[in-house]
This record gives sequence, C-alpha cells and structure tokens, in this order.
Amino acid sequence: MSEKASDQLIKFLAKKGDYYVELAQQHLHDNEPKKAKELLEGAIGYYTKAGLKEKIEETRKRIEAISK
Repeated sequence: MSEKASDQLIKFLAKKGDYYVELAQQHLHDNEPKKAKELLEGAIGYYTKAGLKEKIEETRKRIEAISK
C-alpha cells in the first residue's frame, strides 16, 4: 500500500522545517542570529502548512530566545 499524497506532503514539509531549524542552529553557532531567526521563521511557515502546532510553538520559543 502506498501512502496518501497528503501524508507524503506533510512529511516533506516537516522534514523541510526540521532542516531549516538545524541550519538555524548552525548559524547561531556561527554567531549569525539574524540569519538564524530568518530560517526559524521559514521553518514556522513549513510547519504551519503541515499543521504541526507543537513544532510551531517550539520554534517560536527559539525565536524569542534569540530576540532576547
């Protein structure tokens, strides 16, 4: 049995958002908070499209931590 297209899309969007979060962590490590924040905002966009409310909240907390 194959997965539904909608399930595949959700997995793709979640992976894309996770990649952006990982990339943001690297930019924070390299002392580039502005770029990290932009990437985290992009991740929120992917998580929103996928309907992943928990990940959205986690990512918003990361953005708030950068802004402080």
